Amino acid sequence: MRIENIEIQNFRQYRNLSFKFPHSTGDNDLHIIFANNGVGKTNVLNAITWCLYDTEMHLGDKNTALAILNNQKVQELRTHLPEGGSVIGEAIVKITFSSDDASEKILFQRVGKFNVTTDAIISVDTKFTIMHFINGEWNSIESEEETLSLVKRNVPEEIHEYIFFDGEHLENYFRAGQSDNIKNGIEELTQAVIIEKAEVAFNNYLTGVLNPQIANSSVKDISTAQKEMDKIQEAIDACSTSIEAMTTQIHHCDDEISSLDNIISGHIHVSEKTSRLKEVEGLIDSLKADIDKKKAEMMVFVREYIQYFALYPAIKNLYTYIQEQDKHGKLPPRIDKFLLQTIEEHKHCLICDQDLSDHSYSFIQELRKELEVSSETSALLNKSVVVLRQYIDKLSHYRERRIALMEEEKALRKQYTEYLEEEKQLNIYLMNIPNTEAVTKAIEDKKEYRKKRDDIVARKGVEEEHKKVLDNQLYNQSKLLKSLIEKNKQLEKINQQADYCKKCRNVLKETRLDLLEESRREMEQETFDTFSRLLWKKDAFSKVEILEDYTFRLLDKYGSQTLGSCSAAERALLALSFTLALQKVSMHDSLLFIDTPIGRVDQDNRLNFVNTLCEIAKSKQVILTFTPVEYDDKVAAALQGQYASFNRLAIEDGITVIK
Repeated sequence: MRIENIEIQNFRQYRNLSFKFPHSTGDNDLHIIFANNGVGKTNVLNAITWCLYDTEMHLGDKNTALAILNNQKVQELRTHLPEGGSVIGEAIVKITFSSDDASEKILFQRVGKFNVTTDAIISVDTKFTIMHFINGEWNSIESEEETLSLVKRNVPEEIHEYIFFDGEHLENYFRAGQSDNIKNGIEELTQAVIIEKAEVAFNNYLTGVLNPQIANSSVKDISTAQKEMDKIQEAIDACSTSIEAMTTQIHHCDDEISSLDNIISGHIHVSEKTSRLKEVEGLIDSLKADIDKKKAEMMVFVREYIQYFALYPAIKNLYTYIQEQDKHGKLPPRIDKFLLQTIEEHKHCLICDQDLSDHSYSFIQELRKELEVSSETSALLNKSVVVLRQYIDKLSHYRERRIALMEEEKALRKQYTEYLEEEKQLNIYLMNIPNTEAVTKAIEDKKEYRKKRDDIVARKGVEEEHKKVLDNQLYNQSKLLKSLIEKNKQLEKINQQADYCKKCRNVLKETRLDLLEESRREMEQETFDTFSRLLWKKDAFSKVEILEDYTFRLLDKYGSQTLGSCSAAERALLALSFTLALQKVSMHDSLLFIDTPIGRVDQDNRLNFVNTLCEIAKSKQVILTFTPVEYDDKVAAALQGQYASFNRLAIEDGITVIK
């Protein structure tokens, strides 16, 4: 089905406007609505969804939006208000859908009634009606059930987002809530939700009616066995929920790792290089300080030895003179006067351990008198010899110390030069990488996600083993309960009903899962085939995957997830490909209405995307809205001769009209 025309009365900017979308066999069923921002392009979408579903799906801020009833119409009504009274105003939207050959038509009409007072506009009621044109005549649909059926068959609200797009939603389709979008679409259009409802109904009757009757039995063993079985089943359900959640978390980690790999690609050692650069920079600063310190040490060494070399002749001569005088016994004897004093006082020689004779005692006394005169000179000369020898020893080690200091400085300078070269090479490497900080962070984040993934995989394995144990317990408990109930005719009948419910529930579940599995696989292939056919960048991608938790993946030719690195145009095209595949697989072939389709598509890909939309319009109705910024000369040239209708909107006296 396609939209043949839309009539809008007193809806927001529109007073009395009619859009016609003709289609001739052989022509592209492409239609363009062109207008400046604020003129009312998006409100065409809102008028459609309000008519069909009684809600404006694409309204910005619903809390601050004006009332649906046209403001000019409101002012006209208020001029005729009785004092303190009110009057009813109506907003009307009519949409005519038709088959390609116009043999079947459906007219959807919604009339909204609003109570208008001097200071308020209050929605009173809306009335939705359908007229069905078939076999050459119009028939009014009176049955509410048939009315809902016609809406659901042609434009079901559950999948409105696969029919009526805005540009931002199209671009961000796989960014936020992608699994919910895909799951809802596949389940709705494959009618899996109907099977699921039946499955839930059987399960609710089993767990809410039959099992409690057995659990509340007066037979204690049976009651206990049923309660234990219910407890095990609850644990199994909790395990299954946990396993599903962890599966989704694992897929999320995989996708994040793939996205990070796209950032890191070719720069796997960036983190190490960045860390090494910081380390080298620290070593360079430290070595520079060590070199400066060594230079200061050498300056102290030089200043010290300049003095030594200046005094060396005098030191050498004095040292030699003292040595010569000492050699010829011309220096005062080196006798300890304190030792002589002790010997004299005790009249006992401490050296030979003999008492002194009178002669020896007199000799000691005379010797002490002589030493009083010479001891001061002797002590000074002896002290000078020691100091002079120290200076001479230092001078003898000058060359050795000088070479050592120079070698130490040379080694420091060599290290300094090597680190400077390493710093240069690291900077060259990192300067050739765009956004080094982002790459470094991506590498660190990847490590965290890998660690997180490993942890989840381990916990999932434990949970799966636990579920196997519980499944075995449930089987044994079921056998035990059955054997206990066989002796009770009343409960045996209830148990038979419970077994029947279980079988029905399980068959429905298996059927639903098989249907979804088959649909997912078919959707994968169909989406990829459509994407490959429409994509301007050939051989860049290898496969589309829709995992069991409805996580969506687009793999490159190397088998890596690449959805996160796709351009806005490629993501939008992939969303369109998925939508077209979903419609084809479900045999629900709807039109596409896209508001500002290339508003967020980069200049390089705009023409590619426009050409793709023209290709799609060969097989289905496509309605597009453009602003002047989007509809530039290149886009206009690409669309020239491709569209079946072109509606240019403008505002005149506050009302949107078709020029």
